[in-house]
Amino acid sequence: MTVHVPAVFSTTAPAHPDHLATLRHTLSRWLQARRIPRPLSADVVLAAHEAITDAINHPRHPHTPTTISLFLDADTLVLTADDHFSWTAPATDAPSARDARLRLISRVAERVDLSVDADRGSLTAYFPVGDGR
Repeated sequence: MTVHVPAVFSTTAPAHPDHLATLRHTLSRWLQARRIPRPLSADVVLAAHEAITDAINHPRHPHTPTTISLFLDADTLVLTADDHFSWTAPATDAPSARDARLRLISRVAERVDLSVDADRGSLTAYFPVGDGR
């Protein structure tokens, strides 16, 4: 019987474009070290990138850092992005880049939960982990 020990990663960085490449690289290395298949790793990194991009482009409070966390167990990899971003229902019927980012994350993740209140937003995306890792 194989026993899987949950793994946790968390980092906080300024919601600024200068930090996106470093964050993507750091996430990729962590996922690679846990033998996450490349296609799944790419989806997780893409989802994190899109969440942070929204925080950069639509901050509620400028210069507030973003926290990205990953939790990995035997069956699921969970990405959580906590920030002061403002994903809410669009004010108009016209699609926005913000909506496109959320739709993209929803396409690559099995499930996406979004919690937004007056002060902060939290996006949680769930990715199934196969036995092939």
